[in-house]
Amino acid sequence: MVENGDKRRAAAKCERCGAIGIVQIWADGTHKPLGQTSFCDCPDPTLRILEEDLEAGDDLP
Repeated sequence: MVENGDKRRAAAKCERCGAIGIVQIWADGTHKPLGQTSFCDCPDPTLRILEEDLEAGDDLP
């Protein structure tokens, strides 16, 4: 995860379709896809922030 002042970036996964993309997260916890309105075609995606400290060889959640 990269921190930039009060914003940070992280990988996120859509719980509906499984698409993975990068989101920007603000200090209050709100998040949105970075540089786009969505990284999947779901009408109302439920995004889950993926684990931040995976070791090499770990499976993604």
